[in-house]
Amino acid sequence: MCRFINTKSLKILSLVAGIVFLFSGIGKSLAANDFAQIITQYGFESLRFLAPFIIILETVLGILLFFCFRLKQTSFVALCFVAVLLLVYLYGYLFVNIADCGCFGYFSFLNMSPAFTFIRNFILICILLCVFLNSANSYKIMDKNEIAITLCILCAVAFVTGYTYVEQHNDVTQYVKNEKYSNADVKNTPLGDFLNFSNDSTYLIFAFSYSCPHCYNSIENLKEYEQSGIIDKVVALSFTTDASSVNKFNNIFKPDFEIKTYQPKQLFRLTNQFPVAYYVKNNEVKLEIHGVLPCWYILLEQLQKTQK
Repeated sequence: MCRFINTKSLKILSLVAGIVFLFSGIGKSLAANDFAQIITQYGFESLRFLAPFIIILETVLGILLFFCFRLKQTSFVALCFVAVLLLVYLYGYLFVNIADCGCFGYFSFLNMSPAFTFIRNFILICILLCVFLNSANSYKIMDKNEIAITLCILCAVAFVTGYTYVEQHNDVTQYVKNEKYSNADVKNTPLGDFLNFSNDSTYLIFAFSYSCPHCYNSIENLKEYEQSGIIDKVVALSFTTDASSVNKFNNIFKPDFEIKTYQPKQLFRLTNQFPVAYYVKNNEVKLEIHGVLPCWYILLEQLQKTQK
């Protein structure tokens, strides 16, 4: 179907594919931790460490395609890469209810609907297939300018990936008054899917991961909330993981609060960033707390500030 295209068309196709890969790799590098969280949504939490490797590989392929370097070999690797990612996304869409592919990371405006994602990746596969079928084996050596540009891009992407992968936002507690939930019955929010709330009670809902160090740093503070009297009930929400992680958590902290466990696709409808807590009073979400959970006294002071 695209077996015989001229050299100029071949270079244009390679350039287009290279730009797509570069946008995807650079976009993910600017939000590497978010991309790692997307990997956990598929139920493969232990594989989140692959996020930086995928970002670097995608960037390298983008550079090689952009410079038309060894197109036969590069297009074949890129073709396999896109095909694997498309199959993984298909699995997530059909079985884990994942709609956002997160393909372009920070450039979220490029992450369209699932239908568009499938069409875009199918077109990209066709482009790469055309490049592969019409490319001869090449052993071209990059010139000095191409090497310099490649090193600059890779160093920048590697640095930014490392910086954004270290869950910076989870180290600092952030309080958010979510206007979307303001004055709304909690049953009409995503939290309503996880608990039956009483109108005359105050709750702290704590969403966490069994492998998150910032969640671990929050647990002792969480255990004090009911004892302090500012909360009637503490409920923790987490998702299914391996039994060893759960046993380790229970042995370390001996939790005295209720923990509800869900399939990843269920909990990720609420949040895919951990830890996050929700202060609920009179059937209304008064405050969201992102990052390490503060002690009850600090939260009480914050609540007093928001009420002024």
